Amino acid sequence: MIDEKLVENIRRYGTFRDDGSGRRRVLDDIGYPVGESADYAIIMGCFQPEGMPHVLKDLKALLDHLQVSYTLLSKEYCCGWMAFGQPAVMARNEEDIASYRELSREFVLENFKQAKGLGAKSVALFCGACEPSYTNCADATDLEVISYSELLGRHWKGGRLEEAIDYYAGCYRFRRRVTSHPVDIEHAARLLGRVDGLKVNHLDSTRCCYIPPHMEELAGSVTSDTVVTICTGCYQNVRRNLAEKGNCQVKMLPELLLEAVRNQ
Repeated sequence: MIDEKLVENIRRYGTFRDDGSGRRRVLDDIGYPVGESADYAIIMGCFQPEGMPHVLKDLKALLDHLQVSYTLLSKEYCCGWMAFGQPAVMARNEEDIASYRELSREFVLENFKQAKGLGAKSVALFCGACEPSYTNCADATDLEVISYSELLGRHWKGGRLEEAIDYYAGCYRFRRRVTSHPVDIEHAARLLGRVDGLKVNHLDSTRCCYIPPHMEELAGSVTSDTVVTICTGCYQNVRRNLAEKGNCQVKMLPELLLEAVRNQ
């Protein structure tokens, strides 16, 4: 059964964990515009600001370099995936999955309403966990719903990086219990292909980094000292699992692209 206290916390604060003050403080310290008129409203998610502030700092620097018109929402509502969507899917509880979809739609539509009020034409998703919820609600708005990699691809002017990396797109296994719409991961691959000098070893995206034997396969197929991913959940998990390989670092796509821009 879904915890109503978590639901009410989202309605009150936008996030299920706490009052959101830590999240807001990180974003304010980085200097993100909030509640401003812009073409793109970016959805960060509940965990990312406190979990990967260095990545969000690089993302902002990249967006500013590309002269993108963007803003964050004044009160971004959690989509509910981590709070009750993922637990319902893991438990194979169809009743709770249905409740999650309904609640998620309530919260996502609130975010759409805010984005429209700011004059945004598009909502760009940074959080990989949010993506299925927004995909399910895309038919309820005339806003364009896209990934952050698609947003970057529209404005990317090129870069150079003499480096070899391993790229893991992620498997997006759990989302299949939530939505029947396929996820589009081609934008990120095209971006990597447009970085001059970059050599990319594509890891098997049918392997799930949350399944131990699959993670072992992925770790065994790494050929460089840098693994790049686009999924926020995969970033944290792969990073944790590769920690024992002291010379192997895990990066999100914006980190790599910013390096490529600065290396031109």
